[in-house]
Amino acid sequence: MTNPMQSDPDRLRLALDNGEEVELDGGTLVLGDEESPSVLLRLAPWRARSVARMLEEWSAVSRVFHRAPRPILTELELSRTLDLAASVLGEPEPIMPMQRGGQTVPSRQRLDAVTVLAERESRLSALQRLALVDSAASWLSEPNGGDQLAHALLAAACTTEVTAEHAYLALITPPDNPGDHSEGLPS
Repeated sequence: MTNPMQSDPDRLRLALDNGEEVELDGGTLVLGDEESPSVLLRLAPWRARSVARMLEEWSAVSRVFHRAPRPILTELELSRTLDLAASVLGEPEPIMPMQRGGQTVPSRQRLDAVTVLAERESRLSALQRLALVDSAASWLSEPNGGDQLAHALLAAACTTEVTAEHAYLALITPPDNPGDHSEGLPS
């Protein structure tokens, strides 16, 4: 049995009552030009959706009280990404799914498109990538020229046509896993 007084403060793992885990694994994130220690949080999809909703509400409230000299404290990109991830894992409750010709653009495809943009368009913020994919997915529901408008939007925002094409294909290509029953991301 290890001595609890000799624990490694850089490596900590706590299990919460509902099965969530909070972990300090020694990992780091690069924020700007500086490294920062990171916290790993493992959540069930229903809990991720709950945290996403809370962060969305916090972001709305923080915009009401925003003062010019203070930076905007919003967690919208984290909220939308958690919500998208919960949808990919099958957590129901989309408020307004994205349609494509009368069918929902699955969250998996939307997450794939966001990933393409994250890998190839580092100049776009996380929120900009989410907004771009949400907008393109929305255009895909338009029956007359929606596919062209979605592709045009991606082409206008991406620095190369190849990146726009990859993001577009990620949006319209069904996942390899036929068991993916994810629903669209709420708008």
